[in-house]
Amino acid sequence: MNLSISFKHMEPSDHLKEFIQEKSETLNKYFNGKISATWNLSIEKQSRIAHCHIVGNRMDYFGEASSEDFKASIDMALEKIEKQVRKHKEIVKDHLHKGGGSSSVEE
Repeated sequence: MNLSISFKHMEPSDHLKEFIQEKSETLNKYFNGKISATWNLSIEKQSRIAHCHIVGNRMDYFGEASSEDFKASIDMALEKIEKQVRKHKEIVKDHLHKGGGSSSVEE
């Protein structure tokens, strides 16, 4: 996984970088192959905003969250991305099972 983290209107924090790296590793269970994650953290007024953009083979997911705490924002952004991934995998799974296989017809 390629991981890129940028900070806007704030100083870079090693603690947040480590936290993002740990949390981003949980996404590996959903993807086979090479993915790239780009995180943008910023402060606007009282909000801590986390943007995450995941790009890989035939996929593109985006999550954004805002709260008073960076860790909460990061968790919420990852939840949004995981929800998108699960929904996509269900659609693909349902599509594969619709066309093939035998169906029984009751008479």
